[in-house]
Amino acid sequence: MKRRARIATIALALLTGAATSGAEVPALDPTLPAARATAPAARPSSALAENDLDRLLAKLDAEEKALRAELDAIGPALEVTRRRMIARGRAYYRHIRAGFLPVGGGFDALVDHAARVERTRLALERDLAREAELTRRSAELADRLTHLGAERAPLEVHREAMNRARVALAQEEERRAAFGRAFETSVRPDYLAIYGADVGPAELDRRAGFRSLMGRLPFPIAGRAEVRKVSRRGAGGPGVELTALDGAPVRSVAAGRVAFADTYADYGLTVIVDHGERHYSVYAHLGAADVKAGDQLPGGARVGTVASGPDGAKLYFELRRGAEVIDPGPWFGM
Repeated sequence: MKRRARIATIALALLTGAATSGAEVPALDPTLPAARATAPAARPSSALAENDLDRLLAKLDAEEKALRAELDAIGPALEVTRRRMIARGRAYYRHIRAGFLPVGGGFDALVDHAARVERTRLALERDLAREAELTRRSAELADRLTHLGAERAPLEVHREAMNRARVALAQEEERRAAFGRAFETSVRPDYLAIYGADVGPAELDRRAGFRSLMGRLPFPIAGRAEVRKVSRRGAGGPGVELTALDGAPVRSVAAGRVAFADTYADYGLTVIVDHGERHYSVYAHLGAADVKAGDQLPGGARVGTVASGPDGAKLYFELRRGAEVIDPGPWFGM
């Protein structure tokens, strides 16, 4: 009895409040998508393989797509259900209001009237249950979508970190390859490049090439500097370390073409100049590079500046013949 009273109250409220028209709305019963939320996906460990991460994100994408499709379908279905409730509420109110009027038509008319009232009441109950189910399901879907967003966020961060690491690794490999290629620009047996360096009053014969600078090679830093021979990890031979002021200009020891200007492994920011005849000068641990690969430089041209480090401002310098590191001491007359 209480349930029937509640239905009658709802029907009256619908009739006097939300309903403004007496026309009935045809009963519609659309079928919703059968998609349901799957079990939450497990979070990946820090060592999750990239393929596993992609599969997990794809699974979350598929689940989110299905949930959103179902949620989008609930809105129209809920609207249809509520409109149908209004129509049936009006009909139920009219039947209740008619009371025993059909008695004048005889017992059969009264029975038919009572049956219509009961059918309308049952249909209205089904509509109420349907509305409650759709509302509950809509809340479930919204909650699950919120949780999916929370699950996806760390996975997206993890994938972005993996992408950045992959790009950084590719860039490092490219720099490594470029560093190696810088010493392969003169591998042909018949190769002879003359970059005619200007060494001042001596007016070096430009046809003599870089080898004629042996014992007379100028230092890459002007002025007084502390110079000592060092062996750098990964160099495969001796170089020299020059102590200077932070930001002091670093100059090419002879004319040449810039073969490399980038950051490289233990060398830091590095410039390599090809002087021809398969001779190269390497300027490492720079604070800044003022040239780029392919630039043609005269002797004494500025290639960058000295960087400051934990032990002060120092420049690391190498000479190479091909990829082989050669002792720069005899070239400087040390």
